[in-house]
Amino acid sequence: MSNLAEEVLAPIGPHAANHTARGERLRLPLLAAYGSGMLVQDTLGLGLGTLLLFYLTVICGLSGASAGLALGVALVVDSFVDPLVGSLSDNSRSRHGRRHPYMLAAAIPIAVGFALLFSIPVGMTGAGLFAYVLAMLLVVRIGLSFFQVPYIALGAELSDDYAERSTIVGARVLFTVVASVAAAFLAYGVFLKGHNGQLNRAAYAPYAWTCGALVLAGAALSTFGTLGARHRLHSAPEGQVAGQLWAEVVEVFKNRSFRLLFTACLVLFVGLGVAGSLALHANTYFWKLQPQQILVITLVVSVGYFVGVFIATTLTRVLEKRTIAMIGISLIGFGQLIPALLKVFGVIPDGAAVATLMTAGISTGIGASCSLIGFQSMMADAADEHEQLFGARREGLYFAGISFSAKASSGIGALIAGLILDVIHFPHAVGGLAAHHIGVTPETILKLGVLHGPGASVITAMSVMVLVFYTRGRRHHEEVRAILNERRAAAHRS
Repeated sequence: MSNLAEEVLAPIGPHAANHTARGERLRLPLLAAYGSGMLVQDTLGLGLGTLLLFYLTVICGLSGASAGLALGVALVVDSFVDPLVGSLSDNSRSRHGRRHPYMLAAAIPIAVGFALLFSIPVGMTGAGLFAYVLAMLLVVRIGLSFFQVPYIALGAELSDDYAERSTIVGARVLFTVVASVAAAFLAYGVFLKGHNGQLNRAAYAPYAWTCGALVLAGAALSTFGTLGARHRLHSAPEGQVAGQLWAEVVEVFKNRSFRLLFTACLVLFVGLGVAGSLALHANTYFWKLQPQQILVITLVVSVGYFVGVFIATTLTRVLEKRTIAMIGISLIGFGQLIPALLKVFGVIPDGAAVATLMTAGISTGIGASCSLIGFQSMMADAADEHEQLFGARREGLYFAGISFSAKASSGIGALIAGLILDVIHFPHAVGGLAAHHIGVTPETILKLGVLHGPGASVITAMSVMVLVFYTRGRRHHEEVRAILNERRAAAHRS
């Protein structure tokens, strides 16, 4: 076996973590390998967050309420898995560390489950269709928990530096851009651009299987690419065992910083869940866009994501992370609110819709990067604060908290979106061609546009109100790090 292989596969002991190494800057190859893990979740984001509700209701004929219920139940059930996975990975001990085994094991169920979710047999209806959709959703969502929670927690352990942590999150966001562009191009630029566009049922299965292949590639790159950095990571202390989940959850919620960040995420993702689930309906009927136009707008949002990474990481050096997150959430809210209002009040004609949505997309993309980097970097700082308060590392549970709030609230958002479709009498039918020719009344279309945009922005704004009460910043983090370093030095001397 080569020296490199011996280094990567060497057993890791309880004291192998090196806090001195965590003070060193990460090299670009390690950042790239770590960031590639976002291909796992974000390659599927467009499918799960935007295409799926449209596919289930308009193409497969499931009612809005049933589709929303399936999406909501799967996400809420999965969100309760996140704390369990966080606790398991926090307390696991193996020769490959406490995060990597879970990441590797989750890849195949995620990829196959997603592909089967968009390969629903023609003619399946009613309770059988609902059961099939719910089962596949649970496979995908639970698989994502077993990958994403350990993966994000691993990122919090790679560095102790206040600003470097934002750089690590920035690497994740850059690969979010890559994954989002790839998924949008595959959907609107390859598989759904042909005859009948997004109404072509046969196009969804090859799209989903291709995305599944990207998931496997991202999981392999991130898992094997970061194994050599295990010396930077914390390990479960001697005598600490898994299975103490509820006691650990209670302990985590005792930290006020965690409670505020958790609540802010919960509220934000309800708004994003409503907007995302209704996006393809609104783009098709309210904005009357073709697949190629949707692709252009989606790519512009990705440009905003990309630009936002550098804006956020630069601002981190001069502004508090809370301020950056609040700016980001506000930009998202404006991107949801303004375009629909301009159209409803006749300020912009139909011909200017694409330009308006592109401008809003830039705002939304920049805002998403700023809020994501701010939230996740603040959560890493809160995990340090937790160790200072309670003497235990809980990165897995802390990032399970963000994942829990995102999934539970997105599930609620998807359920609300499904109910909205039924309340506004949006039609659903078996078969894309039939659905294409069903008349949708102007009143229904107007309600769809208002609830998709301004309605969601009201919920988004509430997240900013919660963050007002979060008061931790750079100075507090430096004080916490000084206390923790002194403790470790004292333990080493003894």
